[in-house]
Amino acid sequence: MKLRTIVALSLCLLFALSLAAQEPQDMEQRMLEYMEKYATPGEHHRHLVKLVGNWTTQTTFWAGPGAPPAESTGTAEHRMILGGRFLVTSYKGKIMDMPFEGTGTAAYDRYKEKYVETWVDNMGTMVMVSEGTCDGTGKERTVVAEFTEPLTGVDTTFRSVYRIIDEDNYILEMHSSLPEGGEFQLFEIVHTRVD
Repeated sequence: MKLRTIVALSLCLLFALSLAAQEPQDMEQRMLEYMEKYATPGEHHRHLVKLVGNWTTQTTFWAGPGAPPAESTGTAEHRMILGGRFLVTSYKGKIMDMPFEGTGTAAYDRYKEKYVETWVDNMGTMVMVSEGTCDGTGKERTVVAEFTEPLTGVDTTFRSVYRIIDEDNYILEMHSSLPEGGEFQLFEIVHTRVD
């Protein structure tokens, strides 16, 4: 009985040592495969690279359905970080005569096969996260965020549409859902490249 127990324990120990010796190599191979498949920038990242630069902005804002538009100007800077994986955007301007600053990231998540964006600004303390797709050419990208609207406490859908006109001009439209259904256009930001 003792000999059987010793042999069984020895075999278990040898098996465990064999697995431990192979695991780092297997893990390294799996990491390399992951990096190749999911961490390498691809076609969708090249769509984002086209937006890199400095822009002037002409913003039209509607406070609600049927509200008169308010217009303002500003600037935007778009730059890629972390080896071309993420587009960081920074905006400065005014909304309703109040200073406005905002920063966001745009990425293409190769695992989810979706565009994912984040947004923060000085008009609130929430972080908005959006997900969506593009038309395949990079000329139009639509992302949607769901969040609770701070003024009303109502769950809201926020849809952003990027329309690339050419390498020096693009339009960002933002639409907000209505409690009774449907949506209205909240913003239109016309971007003109400076450099």
